[in-house]
Amino acid sequence: MKAWLLIRKCLVLIIIGLFLNPSFSNAETNLEVKVEFGVDNKVQMGKGHQIRIELVNKGDATKGDIVVFSSPTYNMAGSYVIPVEIEAGGSKTLELAVKGTSEHMSYNYSGTRHDFVTFYEGGVEKGKEVKLKGNANAQPRYIGDNRVVLGVLSKNHDAVNFLKLVKYQNESMELLNIKSENIPNESYGLELFDVLLVHDFSLATLTAPQQQAIKDWVNNGGSLMFDTKVGLSQDLGDLQEFQLLDPTNETSLKKLNEYSSFPDLPIFTGNIIKEDATVLTKDVETPITLMMSTGTGTVTQITSNLASPLFGEWSELTTWWSSVLQKVTTKSPNHYKMPVMEELSHQLSPIGEAFPGSIVSVPLLIGAFAVYLILVIPVLYIILKKTDKREQAWWIIPAVAIFTSVAVFGIGAKDRISGTQVNESSILLLDNETETASGYGVASILTNSGGDYKMETGENTTLFPMTYGYNENFELMKNYAYVSSLSKGTEIKFNNVEYWSTRTSIGNVNALPLGKIEHAISMKDGKVQGTISNQMQYELKDAFILSGRNSEALGDIKAGETVDLEYEVSGGNIANALTAPSSSSSTKAFPNFQSYYNQGPGANQIEKHELEDYKKFQLLDLLVNRKDIFSIASQPILVGYVTDGVMNTKVEGKSGKSNASHLVVLPISITNTGGGSFSFTEEHLAPNIKVTEGETGMVHHNGLHYGETYVYLGGGSYDFTYSLPDLVDITEDEMKEVKIKLRTRDGSIEYFIFNHKTGEAELLDNKSSVTLEGNLSDYFNDQGSVTVRLRVPNNFDMDIQLPGVKVEGAVKE
Repeated sequence: MKAWLLIRKCLVLIIIGLFLNPSFSNAETNLEVKVEFGVDNKVQMGKGHQIRIELVNKGDATKGDIVVFSSPTYNMAGSYVIPVEIEAGGSKTLELAVKGTSEHMSYNYSGTRHDFVTFYEGGVEKGKEVKLKGNANAQPRYIGDNRVVLGVLSKNHDAVNFLKLVKYQNESMELLNIKSENIPNESYGLELFDVLLVHDFSLATLTAPQQQAIKDWVNNGGSLMFDTKVGLSQDLGDLQEFQLLDPTNETSLKKLNEYSSFPDLPIFTGNIIKEDATVLTKDVETPITLMMSTGTGTVTQITSNLASPLFGEWSELTTWWSSVLQKVTTKSPNHYKMPVMEELSHQLSPIGEAFPGSIVSVPLLIGAFAVYLILVIPVLYIILKKTDKREQAWWIIPAVAIFTSVAVFGIGAKDRISGTQVNESSILLLDNETETASGYGVASILTNSGGDYKMETGENTTLFPMTYGYNENFELMKNYAYVSSLSKGTEIKFNNVEYWSTRTSIGNVNALPLGKIEHAISMKDGKVQGTISNQMQYELKDAFILSGRNSEALGDIKAGETVDLEYEVSGGNIANALTAPSSSSSTKAFPNFQSYYNQGPGANQIEKHELEDYKKFQLLDLLVNRKDIFSIASQPILVGYVTDGVMNTKVEGKSGKSNASHLVVLPISITNTGGGSFSFTEEHLAPNIKVTEGETGMVHHNGLHYGETYVYLGGGSYDFTYSLPDLVDITEDEMKEVKIKLRTRDGSIEYFIFNHKTGEAELLDNKSSVTLEGNLSDYFNDQGSVTVRLRVPNNFDMDIQLPGVKVEGAVKE
């Protein structure tokens, strides 16, 4: 009987506890929701996009939080929190940009869709989750990886519908017609688009946050394209800095060149107003497309008007369009390339999580154990035997063991006990014109206690939480971290953090005010000399000039300081002074470490005193091996480190130690004033691969994107393109020798060299080295690129070593 009474009391207490602390209710609210992802419910997996949520309240007034789950990759997850208050019978539309969506957390074990949108009445912190009516479990349609996504912002979409028929690398594009409401206020919401084309639309009519979002998106790797019209400057609004040509005259190509191979397109002529603008395509001396790199992205101006019907009738439109897209986007339909955030999650997170307490000195532990054994066995035995007190060993040995354990614990834990630690790091491309820097960053915290932790950054940084491996528990992942939708920068609340644990977030750094670095550098007779002036508000530590195979150390440059430089170029080869850095330049700058890309993640075993240098090396190694992400493939760079906390990372209510290491990167021009000989190899020539236009093929692995010298190809035809640096003018400078090295030779593989004068591919002899003959300039196109064509038999999958190309010659004075 007593046992039964005890059971009844326990049941009553449990029921009371459930009522006092409700966390979820199966009862439906009178809130009905309609959810739409991206544009026409289409998104790219793992890339940022908009979510539009329409709420209709068919009951009493209510107040709470809408929670939107986002999981861009298998190792990133968080929930955006949007406070809402809606009156009885009212409706509301919410528009939110999220970091991305993927299929990893879409369904449970029974095949039922998870609700990506939920509502907490009374707030997510203390309220209860109630079920929404409508399509809270809606899922987006994912656009295939083999399509370039072209967003067309226009008031007259029909005028450019001919682009739906244009193919890029033999694949149709995904053309999405968008309006002003499809432009979010956050830059990462535009990641859905590989290219954003603006035609017959005034960007000035967008809100200031929308215009800033486009600007930040471009600086973080986006590609903006627009055609030309009268009044272009006014139409660009706050994006006038992206205008490349100032149109002063409207004419047609045939009037400028009656023998033009182009249709008689309308064309605008005028002054190129950006010194660093590159002419991608032209008719004789008339530019048709201009491009400029800005941050890690590109801006392209078409000097014609795409509304001309001649574009749709042009038989060579696909060829022209492909030549432009190849330069302005890194998207390749013929091989899978993981989203930038997924890739950076593997590279940046170890840098953020490299706290001093995470490095344990193995020699120190071995030494402590050796001392312990020596004390306990021979020394203790001899002393006790001589004093005839061996019976005291029963308490001395445990005491020594306890003391040793406490000492080892104290050595390992002293960095963790003091308080919450914060690390922040980034790779930032500096824009001297705007005196700002943009790039990608990471922030990590190391806790000294359990509980909830709120991490914040400055308004120029938008980060998203990482998880540690894939977890199938949707409820756990949904409540892992809450991301504020109201914060201008980053505000993330990590829930139920364990004692002595790390939490990491990665993301974008946009238009961070740093200042500028002025430089005047020239080369003559194999010697580089000039000045560098640090006009930033921060000291630049461990500065280097990286070019070709050279890594020239400059030391520390204080804020406001100007330094002189002078050094010899190795071998007198101007290629090592005037080209982009090779993938090995990071190990030359920091010779004590091995590249992650060449040796793997376990290549370096470091001691605590090497930690800061190792983090600097990792940032530099990522930069020079992933030039495609950071758009530094064509010129030398000046790099250095800022150790101030420019991301302003902090943890609310916690004090502790903060550490920062930011790699600042400035592409520089070194003027060649005295001519000189050059010898370019493939590492100087920015090689890339694509499927031959009009042919089939599949690039299973493109190692060129990772600093590797091989690719894995299926059967088909492929073009390896090697581009001479801008300093070489193939019409003026002397070309002495072009040599092709065929590193993978098989009787079934054929190699060709493309002759741009005849338009034919010439079969190469099946030899390890082939020297081209005749007029060498015939093998280079107008942009200074040479193409080696490879044909792999059908039904074959093969590892192919990158064909070597060596170009020797001399630049005239």
